[in-house]
Amino acid sequence: MSTTPNLGIPLLEGADVLARQKFNEALQHIDTAALPVDHVGSKAHWPMWEPNKEYFLVNVVRTETCPEWGYLECTQAGISGSVVPAGLFGEGDTKNDGSVIWTLRRIGGGTKHGDLTGRTLPDQHPIHAITGLQAALDSKENPENKGQPDGYASLDSTGHIPITQLPANVKEMRVVANIAARNALIAPELYDGLRVRVLDATADPSVAEGWAEYVWDETTAAWIKLSEKESMDVVLKWGNLQEVPQVVKDLGDTGGRLTYKGEPVHTDVRAVTFIGGEAEILYPWSGAVQQIKIISSEARLEDLQFNVELQAKADFMSQTGNWLLVGGATLILPAGQVYKEYPVSGLNVNIGAGDVLRASTVGDDTGITFIVMIKND
Repeated sequence: MSTTPNLGIPLLEGADVLARQKFNEALQHIDTAALPVDHVGSKAHWPMWEPNKEYFLVNVVRTETCPEWGYLECTQAGISGSVVPAGLFGEGDTKNDGSVIWTLRRIGGGTKHGDLTGRTLPDQHPIHAITGLQAALDSKENPENKGQPDGYASLDSTGHIPITQLPANVKEMRVVANIAARNALIAPELYDGLRVRVLDATADPSVAEGWAEYVWDETTAAWIKLSEKESMDVVLKWGNLQEVPQVVKDLGDTGGRLTYKGEPVHTDVRAVTFIGGEAEILYPWSGAVQQIKIISSEARLEDLQFNVELQAKADFMSQTGNWLLVGGATLILPAGQVYKEYPVSGLNVNIGAGDVLRASTVGDDTGITFIVMIKND
């Protein structure tokens, strides 16, 4: 007796061909649509995980350790390992298996937008059924808003915003005939940042001839000249310069004098020489006495006392005789010495332009040379 291949249903046999054929066709249809005797071969069966097998993003499996409510979804394609993946207990848990990554899903659970990446599903899902899809769509720009008011700027073939979409204060420069025409501009044609080229700017006292360019500063309500035919006006602050060499940074200014690392770049030190006693010299600069030197033509048996004095110009002219000891004391060249230097500080070291200096020994003596070192202001 013949039977159907799936369920093994006995088929009719006999002489009535028509009745037998119709009835058997009905049994064959039932056999095809029904579950097979072996459930593993049916479409309702979950495939079980297999070792060392290639899996793709569309594949789902179960294992003996899967929760009864879940299944494993392949979220990274690859080759499975040799040990069945275990230890997944919560929805969304992942497990590395060889080069495959499995994610535990809930049977009948929702599909998230991110889960659809890289796969093609044969069925269709409404937007609300896919978690996060509506928010992702809402965050996208509408192409209809490109280059439109309250929309977003487009880019040309070079990746730049077309000049037609730039605001006026960025792209425009007005050209006017003269300063009077510039001054006649009013809002809305006049706005902060407006640049104007004046063809004849000679009405501006700073322009000798020809054109000049200006920008309108709304804060100060004034035109600022940027450039002109003969020159360009640049407002530059020292602090804004970049990559300034250290040697330049070390330069400074103290009392109008150039310094380097706090020390004067140029020190003006003058030497005033007196040969013999009672010599008087009018000093033409202002400064301060730094040092006094004495030279004797021969060694003496006794100490030699001498004075270096100064007198203010006004006192000298009025002949008041008001001489002041430089350093505030008489100096001594010890016996037997022919040369000595004396640093000077304290009283009467400052000298003004036009003041008078003199050097003399106590008592009449010759063969003496005095050198007074003065650091000018």
